[in-house]
Amino acid sequence: MAQMEEEVHWYAYKVFFNKVVEVDTMISESGVVTYYPVVKEKKIVGGKVVRVAKPAISSLLFVRCTEEVALAWQNLLMGKVMLYNHVSDGVRRPSPIDEEEMRVFILVTSVDDERLQYLNVHTVNFKQGQRVRVTDGPYKGCAGYIKRVKGNRRLLVSVEGIALVATSYIPSAFLERI
Repeated sequence: MAQMEEEVHWYAYKVFFNKVVEVDTMISESGVVTYYPVVKEKKIVGGKVVRVAKPAISSLLFVRCTEEVALAWQNLLMGKVMLYNHVSDGVRRPSPIDEEEMRVFILVTSVDDERLQYLNVHTVNFKQGQRVRVTDGPYKGCAGYIKRVKGNRRLLVSVEGIALVATSYIPSAFLERI
């Protein structure tokens, strides 16, 4: 009987000591697909203003691999990373992230928009808002919840229990209810 291949999913690591770039380099050089959202910060280099990319969330790295590979990297990087887990039948297991949820999160966080806000997922109750899909503009195709943040209507997109991002203002004409 042929052994079934283990499924590939997105997983998230909490990365300690602001070492996301270092850990990302190690893991991605092994052939594992990785992702972390970046922000572009303005710095003066040689008398010129340049935009330098840095992790938007200094302690978060996503990997797309099998559970076995995710656990192996956690063991190899002991003390530097920790997989986000859940308990199922009394056993602690790595939490796979829904593909669509991750696709939308990557789409939103890949837009070069200085007005994106990264929020603490544990302090914002965004599920009370209207669920919508964006029909036009840089976030076209994204789905999330509408919530007022600092007086502006924003689209909140999350990776359940891990990360939450608020877009810049989106006009009502670009939104449709789901």
